[in-house]
Amino acid sequence: MTDSKFEDWDKYWNNFERPNYINYISQIIDSIQQHIIIEEAKILEVGCGTGGNISALAQMRANVTAIDYSLPAIERTTKTAARSQVSLSLAMADANHLPFSSNTFDLIFHQGLLEHFREPRRIIREQKRVLKRGGYILVDVPQRYNIYTLLKRRLISRGEWPYGVWETEFSFFELKNLLREEGFETVDAYARDYSTRPPQMLRKLYMAEQRLFHRKILPQLIWDAYIGGWVRFERSTIALFTLKNIGILAQRTS
Repeated sequence: MTDSKFEDWDKYWNNFERPNYINYISQIIDSIQQHIIIEEAKILEVGCGTGGNISALAQMRANVTAIDYSLPAIERTTKTAARSQVSLSLAMADANHLPFSSNTFDLIFHQGLLEHFREPRRIIREQKRVLKRGGYILVDVPQRYNIYTLLKRRLISRGEWPYGVWETEFSFFELKNLLREEGFETVDAYARDYSTRPPQMLRKLYMAEQRLFHRKILPQLIWDAYIGGWVRFERSTIALFTLKNIGILAQRTS
């Protein structure tokens, strides 16, 4: 990566408006849990951000390592690990040149990373190098076919995009085929998040009950059914082509 890339992400994390924010994506953890025995697994997160996901896996007694090429991100992850009372191996490193031996990890995952590289295949190959044969990779990226993509491209064209200097997106089949061509077989996929704000608010409608009325209005059974319906939709095929982000868990086969 160039020096300007380092400076862009340092600036982003130093100016981040939510100092107590910790990234935690339940779909990532759920997908991993369904297919991998987490306890004592050697897991690497590339681009750890605030460290919420890797700290959650550490709490499940995984042997975890996290890297980022932004020092402020490493510092935030250190604080998250301390709050979670877990131990992490942390390193400041470039995703193009991982500082690990070949065939080291049982699982590698990343979220909000691959879309920032103009040569994603190179990133996947480097991760494959340090992944054990039969190990897993989880890639979580922006999904192409939604309003978020249009808004993002408009801001990028104006030089106003806050997340680095450049970003792309992937369709489900594009990401699946990329992983297949690099020697991975998809074993799980999910979609998450909504754009724009009205669908997000509708998804979280049950939260309004406490915020507006400060007490229960509807029976919990109704809310359980409501939330369950959204969860089923998010695991459906159509969600992979409409929601804001997608994730694929794939196993190394070659």
